[in-house]
Amino acid sequence: LQFLYLIAPCPRRPHLTPAMFARAAVLTLCASLAAADTFAVLVCGSNGFDNYRHHADIAHAYQILTRGGVKAENIITMMYDDVPYDVLNLAHYGKLYNKPAGIMEEANEVYASVKDHIDYKGDDVTPGNFAAVLTGDEAAAGGKKVLKSTAGDDVFVYFADHGGVGLIGFPKGQTMAEESFSGALNAMYEKKMYRQLVFYMEACESGSMWENVPADRNVYALSAASANESSYATYCNNPRVGLFPIPTCLGDEFSVKWMENADGVALAAETLQAQYELVKRETIDSHVLQWGNVSMAAEAAGRFEGKGQTAPQKAQGMPAAGRHGTVSSRDVGLATAFNVYMAAAPTDRPARAAALIAEIEHREAADATFAALAARLALPAVRDTATATPHRACHAPAHQAVAAHCGGYTDYSLQYAGVVVGACNHRRGDTAAVVEAIAAVCAGR
Repeated sequence: LQFLYLIAPCPRRPHLTPAMFARAAVLTLCASLAAADTFAVLVCGSNGFDNYRHHADIAHAYQILTRGGVKAENIITMMYDDVPYDVLNLAHYGKLYNKPAGIMEEANEVYASVKDHIDYKGDDVTPGNFAAVLTGDEAAAGGKKVLKSTAGDDVFVYFADHGGVGLIGFPKGQTMAEESFSGALNAMYEKKMYRQLVFYMEACESGSMWENVPADRNVYALSAASANESSYATYCNNPRVGLFPIPTCLGDEFSVKWMENADGVALAAETLQAQYELVKRETIDSHVLQWGNVSMAAEAAGRFEGKGQTAPQKAQGMPAAGRHGTVSSRDVGLATAFNVYMAAAPTDRPARAAALIAEIEHREAADATFAALAARLALPAVRDTATATPHRACHAPAHQAVAAHCGGYTDYSLQYAGVVVGACNHRRGDTAAVVEAIAAVCAGR
């Protein structure tokens, strides 16, 4: 009997037809997609009350993601975190709103969900830490939280701050150059840190940060503006939340459009392309652009932003398309200083007047400095400000010269980063000549 058992034929394997192979492949794909996780990085790159909107934007994004099912432990948040507690926010102390509301019962307060989950605060919000977070470099981040995503995961990054040609801003005048930004994205790709990466960037001239990003890396991006224009703040003109006005802008036009869309629809049924088309149509004052692997726009937005339909039931519905007190991001500081001055009590008015005058004088000085630089280098009125250029190596040293000799860029003067890039391109990459001219102009020579 033992002998017969040993020579008994093995059970026949079923014949696998092409249809069965296809079904197995689909099941394998579905299993891999189910195993994929969503990670997110949310960055507010500014500080100061006049940048209220960036803090509110990022707080709102955190609310959307967590209410939409993205795990809090998978989200890394960078925010200076001074605005909620600023004296100018006294009427709504410790709170942030990304949208006006006629009565408090309709208001969507966005800070409460994020305030205990800010991973990088104050002076920890730096370009270096941002790069460390993206590339998973825990040592460079001083042991703080960094991305732990893998090749099977989806990553969503949302950045909101000021920008200039080839630069994005960080608190206290810090900037991150396009070369460093592209280097971080390249490192993510080489380390296989994502299946697909979606990046939404709210900044003036934000398109200039994407001109050198390859289209074959499974990176898809939206920029709030082209490479040569300002983005715009919205909900300005002393917007009210309940009885009390807030003397600055509550949001950014591009940002509130994508987030109010996410609040109102089921994102599993909406593609990134559909969201882009809506946001592009309703962002009136700048040109929202797609970058990178645009074919990824066929993916569901819910893979990256959560399930959607996240607005509280009590909150008022989405506003109609159109302008809602929009102001160029370059002018929000001036508008805020004016609003604060006009609302000041008689005892506070001298100090508020001095702050308004200081803002005007700063703008005039920046205008004069960069006009002098353009004249010294005989720059044409229409400048080549492309970052995708053989003269790209000149850009970072030239920006560093502005920091060393001119006190760096401010929220307002970042618009003149295009003059510096244009100087490099016009002088065909003659870094020494451009740096010498910057030093001379800022020294008053």
